[in-house]
Amino acid sequence: MSTMTVSKQPAATLSSVPQLPILNFPLSVSASLSTNAYEAFIQTYNCPTAMVKAYDMHRRTRNRDRRALLDASGEVTPDPILKGLVLDNRPPEFDPRNCVTVWCRPTKQVVQLVQQVQSMLRSVEPDIWLMPSENLHMTALEILHSADNDSVELELQRLKPYLKTLLAPRPAPVLVKPMLSFDQSALALSFLPEDSPIVDGGNWYTYHHYRRDLNNIVQKAGVPVESRYQVPSAHVTVARFVKPLASSMQHWLAKLDEINNWLENDRGRDIRWVVGDERGNECRCGRIWYGGGWSEDIGSSIQQAAEAHENALREY
Repeated sequence: MSTMTVSKQPAATLSSVPQLPILNFPLSVSASLSTNAYEAFIQTYNCPTAMVKAYDMHRRTRNRDRRALLDASGEVTPDPILKGLVLDNRPPEFDPRNCVTVWCRPTKQVVQLVQQVQSMLRSVEPDIWLMPSENLHMTALEILHSADNDSVELELQRLKPYLKTLLAPRPAPVLVKPMLSFDQSALALSFLPEDSPIVDGGNWYTYHHYRRDLNNIVQKAGVPVESRYQVPSAHVTVARFVKPLASSMQHWLAKLDEINNWLENDRGRDIRWVVGDERGNECRCGRIWYGGGWSEDIGSSIQQAAEAHENALREY
């Protein structure tokens, strides 16, 4: 059975949480069987408005800092492993980094948005590497990263009895308000939890609660969570650099501003991603950095779970 839990929703408005210690919180997830950074985050930002503000502050601050670095250096940083794979015809083994993760696949609406953003990026950087549509994903939980094959197999043996629970449909968290996040090496669409999340009898449940529940299940399996990802993040990588910029840095940054203005004031307003809505979440393993690897198991989508429930009721 699922270990999903929910949090009580206190009354709150944007004006009631004006001074949140957004950047004073420890943001990374460390390997531990006794702590859950997601739960700590929920306790710190304990209403939907506070959580959304924390997520948004994190991505805006990150973009501001990365923009300053790009502007100062005038250069991007091509990914040497990806360059070797796509430009130098290196074999898959050239990438030694194996991982174990939980992936969420984007809906058709989100995939179409990514394609539009990728087209805009390529209009100024024709050599930029774009994540193929069939490989697009959001990592809900990174359990193990940059490991060898033996380490992956060991952790999977521990996880396998818990995979059905790990991938079972839960109250469907919703993500909204995409923004293009960027740094010297890659670009991603980042999302915010919905500020009016699922409410049932005074309880609220967001994408962050979902990640908390995943972490709890993995810990129950006796597997420590080792993640590179910072806690307030919900992103889909859309592009990476394999060559230096062809355009000027000024032109590149202007294009990023143009895309984010378009997302914030136009196209992004229509986006509402119900996680697990069209495709079940999956345990993805192996060389997954660029969308590869294999699916150890795939859960039911929300529709599939609903249909199975209806069929069971009919049979009963």
